[in-house]
Amino acid sequence: MKLLLNSILLGLCITSVSTIAADAPPPATLVVVSDVEQEQIAEQTWIPGTVVSRFDSRLTTEVSGVIKWVAQVGDKVSKGDVILKLDDAFLQLEQQQADATVSQLKTRVALLKRQQQRLEKLGKNAAQDSLDAKEADLAMAEQDLLQAQISLQRIELQLAKTSLRAPFNGTVVERFKQVGEFSQSSTVALRLVSLQDLEVKANAPLEHNQFNHIGDEVVIWQKSNQIHSTIRALIPVGDERSRTMEVRVDLADHTLPIGSAVRVSIASSESHQALTVHRDALILRQDKVYVNVIDNELNNKQVTVIPGSGFYDYIEVSGDLQVGQQVVIRGAENLRDGEKVRLKTPLAPQKTLTVAR
Repeated sequence: MKLLLNSILLGLCITSVSTIAADAPPPATLVVVSDVEQEQIAEQTWIPGTVVSRFDSRLTTEVSGVIKWVAQVGDKVSKGDVILKLDDAFLQLEQQQADATVSQLKTRVALLKRQQQRLEKLGKNAAQDSLDAKEADLAMAEQDLLQAQISLQRIELQLAKTSLRAPFNGTVVERFKQVGEFSQSSTVALRLVSLQDLEVKANAPLEHNQFNHIGDEVVIWQKSNQIHSTIRALIPVGDERSRTMEVRVDLADHTLPIGSAVRVSIASSESHQALTVHRDALILRQDKVYVNVIDNELNNKQVTVIPGSGFYDYIEVSGDLQVGQQVVIRGAENLRDGEKVRLKTPLAPQKTLTVAR
C-alpha cells in the first residue's frame, strides 16, 4: 500500500514540474546591437586601378661605348650605386693628353708673366711696343690655358659618365644591353624600379572631379584586402573619347606587387550629414525595409526606414531614428515587434567597405 502511495505522489510531482516547465516563457532572443550614428558621407563609385611605382625609369648612358659591366636583373641597388660601366680606356688617354696640354700652357703663362714684369721694371728704357706685344702674348696664352682647362673638365665629365649610377633606391627589372655590346647614348640600357614608393593609378569619370579633392580618404580593394589611403593627385584633364581623369592614390605604407589590379572607391556625389546604421541592421521585406530598435527596457521596436547611399559597411537611412539609439545587427531575422531581447557583447566597430560584386 505504501509503495502504491509513493508511486502516485512521484507521478504527481513529475506532472507538476512538467506543467510549470511548459508554462515558463522561452528565453529572450540573444542579439548584437550597434549605434545609430550621424556622419558626413558621400555616395561611392568603384573604379579599376593598377599598382604602379612613382620611380620607374628606363636608363641610358650619357656617353657611348662598349659595356664593360652591367648589373643583373633582380639586383637591389641604392641611390648612387654603379649599375653599368663602359670601357673608358680611350677617355683615360685623352685625359692624360689634356693634362699635359694644361701643364704646358701653365708653364708658358708663367714665363710670359715674368717677362712682362721685367719689361715693366725697365720703365722708360723698355720700348712700349715690346711691352704691348708681351701683354698680348700673355693674354692669348691665358685664353689658351682656359680653353685647355675646359677641355680637360669635359673629358673628366665624360669619364664620370662612363659609370651609370642609380638615381634612386630600386631593383633592376630589365636589362636591354649585355657585356661587350656597344651602347649608344640614346639607347635604353636598364630599367630600374622602386618597389617601395608605390601608388595606385586609376581613371575616374571626369564629372566626379568636383566631388573629390587631394587628401580625401579612399579605400583600395585588392582581392580580400582593404587598404585605407588618401588621394595624392588629381589630373582633371580628359579627352573626347574616354571622358576620364587620372587619379593617383598613395600606397607609401603598403606593399603590393606592381601591376596588380585593384579597385578604388571615390565619391560620386556631394558629401552631406546623414544618419547611418550598419548594413546588417536592415531587414528587407516585400512591403517595407525596417530596423529593430532596442529601448532601455530591452524591448524591440520595428522602425520603417528608407535606405540611401552606402558608406563603408554603413548605410544612410531616413526614418524615425535618433543618434545613439541601438539597432540589432545580429539575431534580428525572426524578432517580433515588442519582443524582449538579451544583449550580447557588441562587435568592435570597424569601418570596412562592402564591395559590390
